[in-house]
Amino acid sequence: MNSIIQADQHFLVLTMVVAAAAFGIWSEHKKWFGKVSGILVTMISMSLLAMAGFVPVGSGTGVSVPVYDMVFDYFIPISIPLLLFSSNIIKIIKESGKLLLAFIIGAVGVVLGCFIAFSFIDLGEDAGNTAGVIAATLVGGSINFVATGETLNFSTNPYFSATIAVDNFVANLYVLFLFLVPALAFLNRFWYKKSTGVEAVEQDEEQGSPVTMERIAISLFLAVAIAAGGQWLSPYLQSLFNTDLNLSILLITVLSLVVANVIPSRLRPLENTAFTIGLWMMYAFLAVIGASTNIYEVLKVGPSLLLFYLVIMFFHFVFLMALARLFKLNVYEVIVSSAANIMGPSVAAPMAASLGQKRMVTPAILVGILGYVIGTFIGVSIALALS
Repeated sequence: MNSIIQADQHFLVLTMVVAAAAFGIWSEHKKWFGKVSGILVTMISMSLLAMAGFVPVGSGTGVSVPVYDMVFDYFIPISIPLLLFSSNIIKIIKESGKLLLAFIIGAVGVVLGCFIAFSFIDLGEDAGNTAGVIAATLVGGSINFVATGETLNFSTNPYFSATIAVDNFVANLYVLFLFLVPALAFLNRFWYKKSTGVEAVEQDEEQGSPVTMERIAISLFLAVAIAAGGQWLSPYLQSLFNTDLNLSILLITVLSLVVANVIPSRLRPLENTAFTIGLWMMYAFLAVIGASTNIYEVLKVGPSLLLFYLVIMFFHFVFLMALARLFKLNVYEVIVSSAANIMGPSVAAPMAASLGQKRMVTPAILVGILGYVIGTFIGVSIALALS
């Protein structure tokens, strides 16, 4: 079916991609969309435009859309380094305290829950890859979801876009549940009892570094150079290991982590700028994924995915709760670390603050970033183990 905007009308197609990304980002700050993830708003809006024949469909038509191809080929490899510039592993270990332990327990719970769900829920032919991207996003975040999907050559599968939709829906419900946990008296026996005084959160002087032209230029230069290094090395490693996996994304992730941990002091002033650019690129990528999404397919495969997510989240929380007293974790350490697992630092940090646990705000950000570091590797490993 021909669309109103043709595939070769590059600037019009790019306008719609950028508009969908902007709409999703804007929606997160509005009351009527505030409870719905901006990622989901971006994807659904672009999907509806594609299904209505306004913009080109991203897959299944046999017609290449150069703008979509550009976003696939360039935005993700460049956005990964930008989003990982703040991944200083030594700082994470030193400053996150018991929240790090709780986060690791929660990540183990996600992995075990994934294997349990896989044992009795049928996710179709590509079930192993689907399980891998789910585990990646529940340990890390959307960046890991996308990176794992690209590594596994899974991003064009109908389950890929359906999983993003289900992920956002279930994760929002789970966060609401976490806010209720401290009020559930019957769970009190599972928590380590210790008073948790409110302490002032230490602010990193550079964390609020303003976005400047110089920082944009340096951030993009470093990100493009890292992406180029990963792309250049990838064919050699693929040949060495005789694999069809897209190793360039994994290599870019590894190189990003190396740079972030070798010169952390040089990157600190760039973190705010780099993350802002990287996040916008991620939204643009998800807009393109939305253009490839058939909502009817999402509804068709949704129930099994929903059950898969619910099993993992239930086991993750029960596992954390069962080990809380053994490792002397109080209720706030459990729920903030769980939020960092399931929703990442952008939700875990404000949750800690809103619960009166200001001393946990910075650790929540740090362990959430650790999720970005390990999520892709865990997701790919699970996919390979289950495929």
